[in-house]
Amino acid sequence: MHRRAHDHPPLPRLHERPRGPSWPCRPEARVLLLTPLDPAPRPDTDLASVSRELESSLRRGRWDVVHAPVASLDDVGAAVCELRPDVVFNACEAVGGRSSDEPLVPLLLERLGVPFTGSSSRCLRLCLDKSAASSALARAGVAVPPTYGVGAAVPASAFPLIVKPEREDGSVGIDADSVVHDEISLARKVAALAADRLPAIVQGYVEGREISISLLGGANGRVLSPGEIVYDDRAFAGRARILTYASKWLETSVDYVSTRSVEAALAPELLQRLAAHARRAAAALGMRDYGRVDFRVDRAGRAFVIDANPNCDLSLGGGFMLAAGRVGLDHEQVLTTLVASALARAEALARSTAG
Repeated sequence: MHRRAHDHPPLPRLHERPRGPSWPCRPEARVLLLTPLDPAPRPDTDLASVSRELESSLRRGRWDVVHAPVASLDDVGAAVCELRPDVVFNACEAVGGRSSDEPLVPLLLERLGVPFTGSSSRCLRLCLDKSAASSALARAGVAVPPTYGVGAAVPASAFPLIVKPEREDGSVGIDADSVVHDEISLARKVAALAADRLPAIVQGYVEGREISISLLGGANGRVLSPGEIVYDDRAFAGRARILTYASKWLETSVDYVSTRSVEAALAPELLQRLAAHARRAAAALGMRDYGRVDFRVDRAGRAFVIDANPNCDLSLGGGFMLAAGRVGLDHEQVLTTLVASALARAEALARSTAG
């Protein structure tokens, strides 16, 4: 059972507010690595191996690294007060197994005045609300699939549609029945998600290539090598080609072994167009430091953003790091770039307020 996105726990009250770092920082800046600790982990929330990878790569840099697993927001405040970091490396994709609470970690860090890697709480909150994110993208001139209100009349010409949880990531709630072809199957899928307390979003299903554009440095940063999800023709014969929960997390499933992430072979014009759309999407959503924008490109060459992830997987085998590796960047280099960006942001703010 999942907590609804608006049922957030209150932010902890701290008896002592940490003093912010003085600038310039100590020669070896102290980096506090925050990683999620799920008391009852599922395949998508068990990030112990990812935490070890992050800690190992950060320790190979020039930082004084301390690691604090986070099971609750109280753990965040306690670690900051006790360890006095110069910067926090925020790797929390969830709190206590709840991805809906993901924005609360940066929100608390913002209130404490502690610099951290990645996007702001506002950006994470916006991107977790798929309807709001789609509206923001559309206002910025970025093409998104048409969205329909749950329970609203849908014209027959709109099918097929895809039904997804509105406030989840990692393909939670997505299976072979998520693409629907009539009102009966639409109502059935919406009801199935509602039974798990997962509000649904209904959008047009775009048949075509699934391309991801990763950005290192936010909207104005570096465009990494594009990735593409390749689906096995036999395994997906007669069904929609979508990344289900099984295809991402259940290693013994047919879906998992029948999908691969590869370098996308794109014509220069298409790559340039997707990169421009990804930058515009990142700017509209407020992404910073890093992020990934996923597209579907239909047979006519039209590109639609189907997802934007400002806190994407930074594991060695994740799509972002695969994209970075294809342009010659290793794990340590990427993480060092993120820490340096957060430190530079904090130093610039300190100088502007001092002046």
